[in-house]
Amino acid sequence: MRVLLKIVAVLFVAISLFLIYAVIHAMASAGGAKVGVAIGYVAGAIVLAFLASKMWRRSAGRKAAA
Repeated sequence: MRVLLKIVAVLFVAISLFLIYAVIHAMASAGGAKVGVAIGYVAGAIVLAFLASKMWRRSAGRKAAA
């Protein structure tokens, strides 16, 4: 289960990086980016990064106190 959580977390980070890349690429294009879509993509990237962080920490488990 821990490995699956880490794999999904890495996938979420990859998707969020792609969303940020899409926003940057759209802003640099000749037609520009639609503001609503760009805000949605950035918000989605933030949510995915947050969830990835939670999953990664959950997969680490609790360390036994020495």
